[in-house]
Amino acid sequence: MHCPWCQNHDISQSWRDDEFETCERISPEEHVRRAKLLGCPSIAYTYSEPIMFLEYALDTMIIAHDKGIKNVWVSNGFMSEETTRLIAPYLDAANIDVKGPDDEFYQSQCGGDLKTIISNIKILREFNVHVEITTLLIPGLNDTREQISKLVTTIVTELGMDVPWHISRFFPHFRMSKAKITPLDSLRLAESIGEKAGIRYIHLGNV
Repeated sequence: MHCPWCQNHDISQSWRDDEFETCERISPEEHVRRAKLLGCPSIAYTYSEPIMFLEYALDTMIIAHDKGIKNVWVSNGFMSEETTRLIAPYLDAANIDVKGPDDEFYQSQCGGDLKTIISNIKILREFNVHVEITTLLIPGLNDTREQISKLVTTIVTELGMDVPWHISRFFPHFRMSKAKITPLDSLRLAESIGEKAGIRYIHLGNV
């Protein structure tokens, strides 16, 4: 995806190979060895979208799984069903971004579509993966009462009331450096709408 507000754009949207010449190259086996050595209970695949390094992530996940280390993804969830079913047996938990209320928002702002993401969340839950979702509330883009209500309806209808929902505050970044910070009242509005709809676990972030 190409979200104009991306907080990790320096790694997630970089295309120059020479920017990575000084990076340390680590094998999947070495990742797991270091995690065991340091007593880490889990390995998180995050900041840069893990779908973009699927094969590398999966190799690491398989080894970690065999060694009793949990695997956690932080992802936009926009992947094929084949990919979702490929990683699910080795995945213990995932936080999936649900960025906006409908396909129109996704297509106009960041690419992808909401239907695919909701479908993938359902598949992960079929495999008993613990899934939580996060929405970054951005002034003027996805923070109206109507948009929030539409998103909440989708969450309750498609995912149920037990899925933890993180509502995060936006701070100007990347191509939206001149945008406004999300008012706390907007987060509280979303929280209120979610609570009235019956969502049991709502967490406000970046406050």
